This record gives sequence, structure tokens and C-alpha cells, in this order.
Amino acid sequence: METDVALSSPGKIISANAYLGVDTILPALQTNADIIITGRVADPSLFLAPMIHEFSWSLNNYDLMGKGTIIGHLLECAGQITGGYFADPGKKDVPGMSHLGHPFADVFPNGSATISKVAGTGGLINLQTAKEQLLYEVVNPYGYYTPDVIADFTTVHLKETGKDRVTVTGGSGKEKPSTYKVSVGYHAFYLGEGEISYAGSNAMGRAKLAGSIIAERLADSFAGMQIDYIGSTSLHHISFKETSEPYEVRLRVAAKSDSFEKAAIVGEEVEALYTNGPAGGGGVRKYVNEVICIVSTLIGKEEVRSSVTLFQS
Repeated sequence: METDVALSSPGKIISANAYLGVDTILPALQTNADIIITGRVADPSLFLAPMIHEFSWSLNNYDLMGKGTIIGHLLECAGQITGGYFADPGKKDVPGMSHLGHPFADVFPNGSATISKVAGTGGLINLQTAKEQLLYEVVNPYGYYTPDVIADFTTVHLKETGKDRVTVTGGSGKEKPSTYKVSVGYHAFYLGEGEISYAGSNAMGRAKLAGSIIAERLADSFAGMQIDYIGSTSLHHISFKETSEPYEVRLRVAAKSDSFEKAAIVGEEVEALYTNGPAGGGGVRKYVNEVICIVSTLIGKEEVRSSVTLFQS
């Protein structure tokens, strides 16, 4: 999907999961099962399917499919609309986050809904949290693709109708796509990592010396290495304001390899810095992880078959 190039096997394929839609969930709802367990399903579809089941909406009524998808999108991240991922102390304060409440929606046959949360739980629901969730992960608000509909978010209206209550109206949709999105997981490489901390006077200088030692020792073993100084612009590799020299720095070194054994060398060399590197290093940790990478592709819906299995206790 990212390149418009046909998918060729990038390595040993581990998994291929299509984002299924409501048409695969509805037969399960019709069994009146107490619990339904699905495979990979598009997040809004988990909420849209019960609406269709309850209100007998037509799957070809794309206006209602769009409205229901928008409600599902607002609910899909659970505590995010009640203040999770929203909170920023002093700017956007959220009370009671240690017992954050999850949202629920009272949905009506016309595709409108009121979103609230369980009384007595922490968090909050207001226009700010609802607007942030509405736009979350939406690249094109005019065309939000799901297996069920191409939803249009641009006519959505949000209104606070009480404490921790936001009413949602509007929204629409266009004909659903003819393909499913598929996430393909494949074995990419082994990642070897090592970390060590330096604290006190000249901590940054000692950490950088340690990093240069590892880089030189392993230059012939790995095509590329990632060296981070955690606590000193390790995320963005740049500072946007004046900062003082950090009192403590954690050095992280990482490199890729085709084999577990070779990847392990990274952590071993970092551990060797205890007595073969700068003064005062401590708290070494080392890891080797197999990394499964994901690519996204499209598959015609006619290529995918679903089924429902009923278990009775």
C-alpha cells in the first residue's frame, strides 16, 4: 500500500491478517452467542456490527454505515476518548487517571449517539477529548477507508450535553472498497542491543567515549549501528531549546544481524565496557530479539472466506 508495488516475499512470511468487516461478524451475532471472538477485524467494525444487528440497517445504506463507523472510531481506542493519550499536566489535566473509565455509547436508529463513561470512574469526556479521538489516525477526513464504507468525517457535529457526555451527529459515507487491507508479517532480522549508564561529572563525555569505542570495535561486523544517548536528545537527535549538560546518560547501542549469535555480540561488547571502557559505567542490560516486520497490501474481497464456529458450554 505504501509503494503501489506488488508484494514480493520479503523474507519468511509469519502471518497475513486481513482487516475483515461487519459482514463477517453479523452471522456470529445472529447465533445469540454470549461471547464472540474474531480474527483481525477493522476496529470500527466491532462497533458497527451490533448497530446493524440491532437496528436492521442495510449494508448498502452507506450514509448509516458512515455514521456508525464514526461512532465506532470514537470508541475504538477505549480510554483514549476519556483522557488517555490526551493528558498533558498543566495544559490538559485529566482527573483520576489511575482508574480511567472506558467509554460507552447510547446509539440511536438514525446513526446519532451520545458517548459517556461509567459513573464514578476517572477521566473525562468533553469536546477536546472527542475531537482528538475523531481525528486520530485519520489521514483523509473526506475518505476514511474501512471494509464496510468509505466514511466522510467532515460533516460530524459534536456537542457537550452534560458532564462527561458528548453527542455525535452527522457524518456520511460512500460505497465500500472492493479490497481488504492485509498486514503481512515476515522475519526481518535479529536485533542485538546493549545499554549502560554513566552518571556524575562529565557523564555525557564518558558516554560518548563509550559509544565511539563500540562503534570502532564493531565497525567490521555490522553494516550499520544505532547509537543513542538516552537522556540527551535521544528521541529527536536535536534540542529545540537551551539545555544544560545532563547529569546522567544511558548509552544504547543496537545493530541488525541475520543470526541470533552475531546479534548477541552487541550486548557482550557493551557489557565489556565495565572494565574496558570509561570510568563509572553501570547497570548493563543486553538483549537479542527476533524482529518481525510488517508490510501492508490489498487483496480482493472475493479471495477471502470467513466462517463461524459455535461452541456451547
